[in-house]
Amino acid sequence: MTERANVLVVDDELGPRESMRMILKPLHNVFTAEDGVTALKTIQQEPIDLVTLDLRMPGIDGIEVLKQIKKMNPNIEVIVVTGYGSLKTATEAMKYGVKGYVTKPYNLQEITTLVEKAIEQRRFNLKLRNFFKETVLSGAGNGKENGPAEPIPVNGNNLDDSKTKSNLLEVTESKFRQMKETQEDTAKENTVLEEKLIHSERLAMVGLLAAGYAHDLNNNLTPMLGNTQLVQNAIQTKYPELKDLLGRMDTIVQQIDRAGDLCRSMLTISRKNESKREPTDVARMIERMISYTEYRVRAGGHTVVTDCDPSLPLMFVDPRKIEQVFLNLMINAFHAMERGGVLKITARRITRDAGDMVRVEFSDNGHGITDENIREIFNPFFSTREKDGGTGLGLYVSKKIVEQHQGSIDVVSVPQQGTTFILEFPAIKN
Repeated sequence: MTERANVLVVDDELGPRESMRMILKPLHNVFTAEDGVTALKTIQQEPIDLVTLDLRMPGIDGIEVLKQIKKMNPNIEVIVVTGYGSLKTATEAMKYGVKGYVTKPYNLQEITTLVEKAIEQRRFNLKLRNFFKETVLSGAGNGKENGPAEPIPVNGNNLDDSKTKSNLLEVTESKFRQMKETQEDTAKENTVLEEKLIHSERLAMVGLLAAGYAHDLNNNLTPMLGNTQLVQNAIQTKYPELKDLLGRMDTIVQQIDRAGDLCRSMLTISRKNESKREPTDVARMIERMISYTEYRVRAGGHTVVTDCDPSLPLMFVDPRKIEQVFLNLMINAFHAMERGGVLKITARRITRDAGDMVRVEFSDNGHGITDENIREIFNPFFSTREKDGGTGLGLYVSKKIVEQHQGSIDVVSVPQQGTTFILEFPAIKN
């Protein structure tokens, strides 16, 4: 039976950290750390074989932690697992000898294969190192003051033995082959990262062009919506004989609203809005969101349950932007649930090394998200609701807003059971 390796998972976000721990614990002894300081202490206390390392963390950043790890023990293998990858960070990480570079959300098979290959490589390196160490020590112990050194015994043979020489040559050649393969893999990874960077730049250019169109279209939608509502009002008050047209007018209003939402999302993506932040009570904000969605809840036969800690600290945020995030998550939950579904919203104070945080969870009992789709949900223009008018921008914009507030957003989902979105924001001290 293969010996279990000691793996340290370093990530400041609880969701990804626990997810990695659950993936690796059947095969290895897994330790966790939520920041660089804790990670370095763990390495001092435990014989760690491999580290999975996030780059963007409070306090000591991932690259600095990587440097310290290699300084403390260059034999520890490191795999970078980050949601904020770029060609620059990848190149810098490779310079310090990381074994792999993976961007979140990652493929389960990809990460497990990479971990196993890294551990196998570490074991091979240790065996090779011990082999040469034993050879050197044996030679030093058998030397004589006034005469030639005796043959060096190695595993019952000596270096003059043709079999020993053959084994040594085979080991050395194998090592060089693996080094060459690693170099080729690194070159391929750099090529992929370059392609992603080029794609990101193209996407940014498209965003700049789309912003102009979205602004003009949004201006045109305003009089369209106003005149449509005037016609609705006229039918209701002056022309009741045309009330059969009200249903069609409602459809027009809904489509104008949807087009407006799309335009506003495009504008949010393409420009930096000055954020007007203020101390905000998240419990009251949740109450407002429930009142905004009251009709949708009633029409869908849903139930919304809240559980907010009465001692919640305030958050220093732009309430309009955070309301947009909350509203988007609630609407997504309603779409995911059959009639009679339950959406539970909880808010708690949690403590991190960097300070207190406000943690808000939106949990539904809907159809859930598949493993394939969960890797894509925060990407722009990805939607599973094209037929229902989904734009594929809601979660992308939400993630961007949360990160602008130094927060984090994560998702846990079980198909056919439900989905939970987990958000954390820094709390106002005192």
